[in-house]
Amino acid sequence: MSVMSPSYKRHLENMQNEFDAEKYRESRMLDLYNERTFYPAFVRDMLKAEKEVVIYCPFISKYRSEFFKGTLEKLRHRNVAVFIFTRPLEEHELLTRNEIKAALAGYEELGACIVQLPGFIHAKAAIIDREIVWDGSLNILSQRLSKESMRRAQDKDIATQMIDHLGLNRKIAEGYKYQYERLYRGLVEKSKFKVALKIRAGSVVQSGAKIFRGILFAIPRAIILLLKCIKIFLTLLT
Repeated sequence: MSVMSPSYKRHLENMQNEFDAEKYRESRMLDLYNERTFYPAFVRDMLKAEKEVVIYCPFISKYRSEFFKGTLEKLRHRNVAVFIFTRPLEEHELLTRNEIKAALAGYEELGACIVQLPGFIHAKAAIIDREIVWDGSLNILSQRLSKESMRRAQDKDIATQMIDHLGLNRKIAEGYKYQYERLYRGLVEKSKFKVALKIRAGSVVQSGAKIFRGILFAIPRAIILLLKCIKIFLTLLT
């Protein structure tokens, strides 16, 4: 049986260390994007999401809310949770508040959980499935004409660090609780509506039956009245 020499053993260990280091570097490779290349890549990541999309963006615009509408509809259809962290309305200029309010309402209708963070937040980031991280200078939910840059990293450790750094763990948990409560309330209201609809439908059927019986009862009387009128008319002619 052959025995490896200490030097050869060290050589194999060094090769393994280099291999592990290269894999580590590849796993943490950062891809750079500008304002033109960012959105196609980001939407692709969103559409591949299986559980959760978190967007941390201080500014909101109607232009971008319309852009993301179709994507969010697809995520809602697949039950992917979407969280949007942004500034409160009172921290925006007065002239833009109505537009921002309408955009946020649209996001909520599409199933997104909106969390307003006071303190003039300015960071821009997104975390998808706690694995893919986007961060940089670009306001994801408002950018239109400005020149920006964004980095993409696919690494669970970086995703965890970003969520911790932004202080989002507890707020995301509260968001899930709110989503489930809203879903429960929606199901309860829907159930009540169906019951009321059935009761109303039953009342309509009963009312219709009464009307129909009344019509059947009135027809002979109408015929008799018509015959009497004809008889009187003929009598007057003679």
